[in-house]
Amino acid sequence: MAGLGFKTFNAGEVLTAANVQGYLMDQSLMVFTNATTRDAAISSPQEGMFVFLKDTDALQFYDGSNWTAFTSGGGGGGAGLQDVFLLMGA
Repeated sequence: MAGLGFKTFNAGEVLTAANVQGYLMDQSLMVFTNATTRDAAISSPQEGMFVFLKDTDALQFYDGSNWTAFTSGGGGGGAGLQDVFLLMGA
């Protein structure tokens, strides 16, 4: 599951471990030097995760089986917004 959705936190609100995981960690964009460092850091990627690779300036998402290139239009062999929305069930 990719996060709990959007939440506005109130000043002084106590965050639980579930809040941090579901609202923050599951919805962050992780940045890695390259695919090797990504793979070393993420041993069990979850469908819908996004990462950015600095060496190739590439935005990728995990489709449940593979890391896939993300492009805004979906052309050129990568996945586009429509593919990601389908992947996320939107």
